[in-house]
Amino acid sequence: MFITRNLNKKIFFYIFGMNLLFFSVVFFISGLCSYLFDDNYLPFIISFLFTAFVGFLLAYRNRNYTSLISKKDGRLLIGLLWLIMPVFGALPYMIHGFSFTNALFESYSGFTTTGASVIKDVSIMPKGLLLYRSFTQWVGGLGFAVFIILFLKTMRNGANNLFNAEFNSIEKEKDSPHIRNTVYKIFTIYSLLTLFCFLLLVRGEMNWFEALCHSFSTISTGGFSVSNGNIGSYSTYSQYVIILFMFLSGISYFLFLFAFKGKWKRLLKDEQLKFYVFLIFFFTFFLFFFEIFFKNYDFFSAIKISLFYVVSIVSSTGFDLQVNSLGMLPTIIFIFLMFIGGCSASSSTGLKIVRVLVLIRYIPVSLKRIFHPRAIIPVRYNGKALRDESVRLIFGFFFLFLLIFLAGAFSFSVMGNGFIVSLSLSAASISNMGPIMGSIAEGFSYGDLNIVSKYILMVLMLIGRLEIYAFFALFSKSVWGRS
Repeated sequence: MFITRNLNKKIFFYIFGMNLLFFSVVFFISGLCSYLFDDNYLPFIISFLFTAFVGFLLAYRNRNYTSLISKKDGRLLIGLLWLIMPVFGALPYMIHGFSFTNALFESYSGFTTTGASVIKDVSIMPKGLLLYRSFTQWVGGLGFAVFIILFLKTMRNGANNLFNAEFNSIEKEKDSPHIRNTVYKIFTIYSLLTLFCFLLLVRGEMNWFEALCHSFSTISTGGFSVSNGNIGSYSTYSQYVIILFMFLSGISYFLFLFAFKGKWKRLLKDEQLKFYVFLIFFFTFFLFFFEIFFKNYDFFSAIKISLFYVVSIVSSTGFDLQVNSLGMLPTIIFIFLMFIGGCSASSSTGLKIVRVLVLIRYIPVSLKRIFHPRAIIPVRYNGKALRDESVRLIFGFFFLFLLIFLAGAFSFSVMGNGFIVSLSLSAASISNMGPIMGSIAEGFSYGDLNIVSKYILMVLMLIGRLEIYAFFALFSKSVWGRS
C-alpha cells in the first residue's frame, strides 16, 4: 500500500479515526433533528454507529502515535482526508435511497462547499438530511486541519505543517509556536459569524431550521439551500443579511484577527481586502446599469440583484435568486469572477485575490526587467518583496487552473452540453459554486447529468477545494516515495 511507504501510518490512522469520531457526532445531531421532525432517523443512527465504531477502532489501535508530522506527511494527510471523508459522508444518502454515484456527488459537493445538488425537489426531502448536508458544508468550509489541531494537543511542529497544507497562502500571518492558539481564534471567528448570521436570519421570516441551514451554508460559502427557489424564496431582509455574511466569509481569517487585535491600519492597508471591495463595487455598478437599461428592473431591484450575485460569486458561495435568465454578458462576467474568487485563508475558493494581484503586479515588473536586465526588481505584495520562486508557483497555478477549466469545459461539451453551459459548468465546479447554474442555464439540473459527467464534476470540486498542487501531490511519486 501507498501509505506504508512513507506516511507516518500511526498518526494518519489516529487522525483519520478521530475525524470519524468527530463526524459521527454530526450524524447523531442530524438523526436527532430527524427525530424531532418525525422523519426517518434510522439512516443517521446506522451511519453514526458504523462511523463511531470504525473511528474508535482506528484511534484506539494507533493511540501511541509519534507526534512528528513532516511537511510531506502534512500534505498527504490533508489530501487523503479530503479524498476519503466524503466517502463516509455519503452513507446517509445511500441509506436514504440515493444511488452510490448520487450519494457520493452530494457528499463531495457538501464537503467541498460547492453546493451543486442532484436533488430536484428539496421540499420532499427529510429535514434531518437537509440539515446534514448543510452541516457538511460548515465542516468543509473550515477544513479538516482546524479540527485536527484543535483536538490533538501533542503535535509539536506537526500542527504547523498541517496548517500550511490546509491554508495555502503566501501571506500567512501566524505565530508558529502558538499555532494552536491561532487556530482556536479562527474557529471562534467562524463560529461567531455563524451564530450572528443565524440570529439575524431567524429575526426575519425564516424558522430556526431554515436559518440554521442557511447560516451553515453562508459562512462556509457553500450554497446549499432548503428551498427550491434558493434564496429567491425569501424576503429582501433575509437576502441582504445573506449578502452581508457572504461578504464577510470571503475575507481572510487573518484580517479578522487583526481587527480583534485593534490593528486597524494593517487591516485598512491590506491590498487583498481593498481589491476584494473594489471588485464588488465595480461589477455591482456595472451589472446595475446593465439591468436598468437592458432588463428594465426598477432601481432597488437592480441594486439588490446586482449586489447579491456579485458577492455570491466573488465569495464563492454560489447562492442564487432564481431570477429569469441573466443574459450572455452577465454570464461571461460571472465566469470571470468565478476564476478570481475571494481572499486567501478564507472559506472562499477560486484562484484567490492574492494570486491575481501578484499576476497583475508581475506585468510592469517584467517590462522593467526587459529594459533593465541587471536590475533587481521584485514583485511586491503588501509592501513585501516576493521571492521569484513564489511568483513562478503562482504562474504555474494559474496556467494549470486554466488548463483544467478548459479540459472540463471540453469534456462537458463533448457530452452534448451547449458551449456556454459547458464553460459555466466547468467554472462553477472548479470554483466550488454550484447553485448559480440555475440562473446561467434555465432548467438546468445536476441530477440530469450522466454518470461520467458527475465523476468529472467531483474531481473538479476536489481540485477547487483542495487546490491544484495539493491535489496532484496525491498522485506524485516524489511525495509518496521515501524521504
